[in-house]
Amino acid sequence: MLQHYVFIRYAADTPEAHVEEFCRRMRALPARLPDIRHLQIGRDILHDARSWDLMLCMRFESVAALRRYQQHPDHQQVMAFNQPAVAEVGSVDFLLPIDEKSNSAQGSDKFGNGPCRRIG
Repeated sequence: MLQHYVFIRYAADTPEAHVEEFCRRMRALPARLPDIRHLQIGRDILHDARSWDLMLCMRFESVAALRRYQQHPDHQQVMAFNQPAVAEVGSVDFLLPIDEKSNSAQGSDKFGNGPCRRIG
């Protein structure tokens, strides 16, 4: 299982209505794109200098599933809508450890943290 995080910092003049519409469009994607196994959207509440405005937390079965999602026209439309308002974007992707008995993603500690290793 691949964990995919995207961090977005919007331009200072981005209207709240734009961010809300982006979130609405993102939340609509899992119903149309079965490669998305999990989607959670978080909005920053601290507004510190190092804060990002919004974070997407997503899960995919594999890197190949993430790549299919990234190339899908529905995803491309949402990105085209959002891109003009984005000042910075970042991402982190990592594999979750698999529990071989249940064949599901498992953490190696009580917080769900797996091994810290580079992919690829």
